[in-house]
Amino acid sequence: MADLVLYGTPLSPFVRKVQVVLGHTGCPYDFETVNIRAMPDWFLEISPARRIPVIRDRTIGTEGQAGTIFDSSAISLFLDRRLNAGLFGTTPFEAGRIAAIEEYADSVLGPTVGMGIFRPILFPRFAGKPSDLDTARKTWSETLPSIFDYLEGVLNGGAHFVGGRYSLADIAVGCQMLQLDLVAGLPDADRWPALVKHSEAMRLRPEFARNLEASFQLIAGILPEKVDLR
Repeated sequence: MADLVLYGTPLSPFVRKVQVVLGHTGCPYDFETVNIRAMPDWFLEISPARRIPVIRDRTIGTEGQAGTIFDSSAISLFLDRRLNAGLFGTTPFEAGRIAAIEEYADSVLGPTVGMGIFRPILFPRFAGKPSDLDTARKTWSETLPSIFDYLEGVLNGGAHFVGGRYSLADIAVGCQMLQLDLVAGLPDADRWPALVKHSEAMRLRPEFARNLEASFQLIAGILPEKVDLR
């Protein structure tokens, strides 16, 4: 039994973020799937916001709230400190900038992809209904371009978002972009070359690839191929 146990589902981009951080460090951990549509009482006790993921450090506590941290950003900070992951840069400014890009990915890019494309495409299919392509296409053509423009500008032709090195900013953006890629593919590489190249590079990293394979297996039965929103 590992010291750390992560609760969630691989299909969540926020669980993916934590799994990628753990994979980057090589730290062993246990994983327990939580049904987000019918969260058990024991999980609600440790997730007051009713969200995944939650992590438990069994060296601190094994029952109830003891040893638990909720929220992917808080968990990532904990893991960076506990495992000396080096994902927050080398200077105070870099740490703040990385946290800012992570927040943008979590609170702007993530909800736009999740509520505007991922759920409209996938969730109706769980109920045996066709995807809501009107919502997905509107989001793709009207809302996402300005977000992609910003991220393309931050990269400015580079391979990483902050400090010229791999950080939590790359992980956070990559997790959301690859959530988009799972169901609809990546955006136009001619218009956003650095962002698409960055996403493709994240997809090839082993810590990303493991989660993405598990995610694909969860949706392959109802979405055998990506939806073209162009």
